[in-house]
Amino acid sequence: MNPNPFISFIIPVYNEELNIARMLSNMFRVLEENRQWNWEVIIIEDGSSDHTQRVLTEEVKKYSNTQLILHERNQGYTRSLKDGIARARGRFLMYIGADEEFDCAEIPQFVNPLLAGEADIILGVRWQRNAYRLFRFFLSVIYIFTLNYLFKLRVNDYNWSQAWAKELLDRIDLRSKSLFVLPEIIIRAHDLNYRIREVPSNHRGRQFGKSSVNLQIMGHALWEAFCFCLHRNSSKYQPAARNPKHQPEATALPQSL
Repeated sequence: MNPNPFISFIIPVYNEELNIARMLSNMFRVLEENRQWNWEVIIIEDGSSDHTQRVLTEEVKKYSNTQLILHERNQGYTRSLKDGIARARGRFLMYIGADEEFDCAEIPQFVNPLLAGEADIILGVRWQRNAYRLFRFFLSVIYIFTLNYLFKLRVNDYNWSQAWAKELLDRIDLRSKSLFVLPEIIIRAHDLNYRIREVPSNHRGRQFGKSSVNLQIMGHALWEAFCFCLHRNSSKYQPAARNPKHQPEATALPQSL
């Protein structure tokens, strides 16, 4: 186990038995080529109803600096993400989906600006979503437009792979229990004057299985967005928590810095 990781990779997983082994293989190929990043990997298996847990239990034996968190029952994507964040010890954290839609060859585009001290938050932007059906593409456009309008931001993608400074996550209490959790991080980072950079990212589409995102899930995220907007515009809003979480000891930078 890496005692002082510079970056923690967080991977929530649910019903991805046909994708997760290849996703991990592709990711660790990149990580092994960049051991100077001083990384750790945290996988959260969220009570899958297929054979994902069995596949993961075998796969993690192949890789170093990897933790596997098992949920006895399905608790949802947001709970899984928060559990990964709570366990992470890196100076930076990066969220990656387990469905193979993100090309792990792009990981350096997220990590290198952090290594260079050029940004505190990195947001992947899917300029082209060729794998989306028209209806889902239409929903995504409405979602992004609505969030930018509500929060007076110009963000081009709220729910793709992202990397964040652990310092930010230690300062905030996330209210969201839906897909709005990633936009909430971005909004609070903006309000706290963290440096945010967007990087282009390819959307490949999944080869196996189907996305769990549906109208109900999107509706819940939009409802939370409206509620958070009202809270943000009130006198009670504080972008940082009144009692920030315990600050972890400083982690070592990669030797190349």
